Amino acid sequence: MAERGNRRARADDFTAARVDEALRIANTDGVHPALEYMQLAGVPRQTALRVLCSPQLHRRRERRSQPR
Repeated sequence: MAERGNRRARADDFTAARVDEALRIANTDGVHPALEYMQLAGVPRQTALRVLCSPQLHRRRERRSQPR
């Protein structure tokens, strides 16, 4: 898996899409519904909590349209 600095690259597009959707839910309905959504979608709890509780640690979208 590709590494950037000390951060891991996103595991897969499916999880990335679930996280992006959860962020939209958090913006409209709040953190609790977004956390429930991620738990039901199978996003690892550590990832869900990092994303929802630490916006400064959010990852930016990959700039590449295709992986290497």
